[in-house]
Amino acid sequence: MMTRIHMQDQITNRIEELMRDSQRQHWDGIFQNAATIMIVAVFLLLGLSW
Repeated sequence: MMTRIHMQDQITNRIEELMRDSQRQHWDGIFQNAATIMIVAVFLLLGLSW
């Protein structure tokens, strides 16, 4: 049977993991938005020069 301290350590580690994932997802969202805007801009420029 797990000790109480071990279970608390597991919970703490899981919370830290979730916080790191949250920060990474934030940056992933920013990069995804930037890439989308650049793709739209390229297609608009190509369409205007056609």
